[in-house]
Amino acid sequence: MPYLLPTTNYQLRTTKMNKVIDYIRNKIGYQALSIWTLVFILAFPHNLWISLRLSFVVAVLTLVSIMIVYYGNQKVLLPRIMMKGRKVTYVFSCILMLGIMINLSAYLETKVYYMIVKEPIEDLFRDGMPFDGTPFYEYKDFFSTSKYIALLTMSFALSSLVAFGKKAKETTRQKEKLLSERKTLEARVLKSQINSHFVFNALNNIYSMTYFKDEYSSGYVLKLAQMMRYLMEDCETEVTPLVKDIEYIKNFIDFQKLRFECDKDIRFTYHVEDGAGLSIPPMIFQPLVENCFKHTPLEVDCNSFVRISLEANAERLLFVAENSQPMIKHAPVVKDPGIGIENVRRRLDIYYPDNHKLEISNLPELFRVELSITFINRKESHERTTECFSC
Repeated sequence: MPYLLPTTNYQLRTTKMNKVIDYIRNKIGYQALSIWTLVFILAFPHNLWISLRLSFVVAVLTLVSIMIVYYGNQKVLLPRIMMKGRKVTYVFSCILMLGIMINLSAYLETKVYYMIVKEPIEDLFRDGMPFDGTPFYEYKDFFSTSKYIALLTMSFALSSLVAFGKKAKETTRQKEKLLSERKTLEARVLKSQINSHFVFNALNNIYSMTYFKDEYSSGYVLKLAQMMRYLMEDCETEVTPLVKDIEYIKNFIDFQKLRFECDKDIRFTYHVEDGAGLSIPPMIFQPLVENCFKHTPLEVDCNSFVRISLEANAERLLFVAENSQPMIKHAPVVKDPGIGIENVRRRLDIYYPDNHKLEISNLPELFRVELSITFINRKESHERTTECFSC
């Protein structure tokens, strides 16, 4: 059996001291302890001219009275009465607490004075009684009562301000947390909608191309596999390198070109400044690209066109998509832009709430979408888009 060393008095004292330190750190806090120590230091010198012992006892009494009112209001009256809507009861409770503490503190201070100071008050003055013959205890009661009225009222007001400040801060923090969670959920829902929207369009195009050109079906399947790999892997992250999104757009446009036997006016030009290292939310441009092919009659109109351009540097990104309008003049106007453009709007509001501009021009012969994103600094393209998910 192992031998257990006896616990010494020093170890017991050390353990108790550690418990006291832990209690101060966890329950009171070093900041509050510093403030109460300062209050004691300020109250201590007031009666030094009479007695060191009296000055110490009165300072302790003053500190305890202030703390009782402060924490009584902050920990008991406010949370248990005021926060539950019982305002009238709270007012009467505050008046009662202040009245009791003011009178009790003034009475105890006067009693402490007469218990510690044995000699008559007039012996403390070289020039005799300075109070015009009025008994000293009447002045003592008046000054003590006035002092505690001022100090305890200030303590009560300060505790109320601190409590309501903490409540407002906590409310703001909870609102920000809920807003962040809402943005996170909305962004994920939007991205899942875009992915399903993409798969539907790709499968629909695969069906059309397979129906008309069976010999190229294997190439289409390969293209679709590359696109699905991008959707399943890169789109799982909140942001993706811009070059990968550009590569996807190129593959998608090549995929669309294979639908036609002759060349069509389909252009995609891009220029990204070397070393920009930009990252963007995945698939942020793709609904705009799809919209060009969806509403342009490339199959029946030889003059139809789709023109897409992208320019980016470390400070700014500009994306422009243009497509010709159908030649039918009396075609019904489509007021709903569809889930694609609507999702782009909402995702831009989430990722770039103050740093983007989306302009849509619906002209008789041209449909044009211009999207500009401004980056505050080189890290903006990554940090700004992820800040709402780091709370």
